[in-house]
Parts: sequence; C-alpha cells; structure tokens
Amino acid sequence: MRCDPSWSFTSDPAKLDNYRIWLIWAGEGELVTPGGERIALLPGVTAVMRPDGVYQASHNPANPLGVTFVNYAYRGAAPLPPVWSWTSDFLFVDALTRKIVQLHAAELAGLADNGERTAMLLRAVLDELQLQVQPGDVPSSRLDRDVIELANKVLEMPAEHDDISELAGAVFRSRSHFTRTFRRIYGVSPISFVKSTKLLKARNLLQTTSMSIGEICSILGYSTTQYFSRQYRSYFATTPGEDRRRAQQKAQKGQEETI
Repeated sequence: MRCDPSWSFTSDPAKLDNYRIWLIWAGEGELVTPGGERIALLPGVTAVMRPDGVYQASHNPANPLGVTFVNYAYRGAAPLPPVWSWTSDFLFVDALTRKIVQLHAAELAGLADNGERTAMLLRAVLDELQLQVQPGDVPSSRLDRDVIELANKVLEMPAEHDDISELAGAVFRSRSHFTRTFRRIYGVSPISFVKSTKLLKARNLLQTTSMSIGEICSILGYSTTQYFSRQYRSYFATTPGEDRRRAQQKAQKGQEETI
C-alpha cells in the first residue's frame, strides 16, 4: 500500500501471535521499537516486528511510505531474522512478499488452497532476511542515498525513469559509476531493475484493470506491443493475453462460488 499522508501506526500487544514484516519500497519514515530504538524507514529497509511490545511508526507526509506488509503467526524453532535489516537483494524479497500477499488474498476469496505454498514462500523470506547484512551496513553516503531515491522514483513511475544515462546524470556520475553503485546496493543492474519494475507493473494492470494491452504499453513506455509481449513472455513464461484470461477466469470462478 501507499500510505495516506496522515498515516501513523501503533501495534497491538494483545495480538500475541502476530508477527509483522514490512518491506519499504518508497518514501521515508521512522519506526520506534519497544526498546526505544529508532529505525529509519527508507526504500530497501525491511522491518520485522515481534509480538513482545508496542511498535510505533510515522512518516513524512510530503514523502509517504510505500509498504508491502505481511502479518503472520510464527511457531517455528529456527531463529527469527533481525528486527530490521538493509535488503540487499531488494527485488527478490519484494517479489516474494508481494506473491505471499496475492496467494493469501486468493485463499481468503476461496479461489485456491494456497496455505502450504504461502508458508513455503514466507519461510524463504525469513531465511533470506536472516542472511541480510546488519544495520551498520545501511548506505549512508550522499551518493548511495541519491541512488536509493532514484530507485524509489523508478518504482513509482518506471516509464518516466527508464533512461539509465539520465539516471546517472541525475546524480552527476558516469553511467558506469552509477551502475556499479546501483548493483552494490540492490544486487542487480539498473537496467534489470527498470525492466523488472515495468513488467511487474504491467502484470498488475493486466490482472486488475480493463485497460487494453496497447494502453498498458503506452503508459509504461514500450515502443510496440510486439516488443512488450516478447519481454513479458521471456520474464513470466506466458503471454500478456494468457495471463489476463487466467486472472479473469479466477475472478469469474470466485464470483460464481459466492452466488
């Protein structure tokens, strides 16, 4: 979700089995832990909240937080991930958390029995976070912060921020220097980051709106529908049309089951 400017958060300690994962993909804010630690919420930060006290969060209304969040009960014996970490492999964790949300929503709607698959993906997220670098490694240089801000803009409006040379120029660096810095922070090249972001947004539009494929290509900056379809098939192993038909069939099945 993209938080409303007036948003704030206080956890409920009465929910003793309620753990939370927040993956920040946009904006800026702050999380205060039960122990009083203040955690800067910036794109690429993952926060894990445990049911052992009250957490409070707020953000800059002029730059609202964008958050993918997962609430879950945890009864495993394996160690939990750190309270927070810098997500070096951002696209991997972002894709997993969004998929968990989609699978659980389908299960709640009665469209599929996704319990085991959702639990498996959640375990993968927890395992990945356990391996993440610790708080002291969060980027602090001006260049790193500028690159993070640019990645934030790509996530919000990929069609307007898909020229790598322009992105590099925005931080007054050469394309090669910018690419090295971006890869160090996010684990992928800026070209791959832009491509993935555009295709994931395209898939969301295909599955949740009635926009034509041509309209989606236009707003995401693809030159032709043929090129878009080739990119889409290479990334998702299916065509845009097939993906939309499956989403429509699932939605229709859900409507029929509720009648």
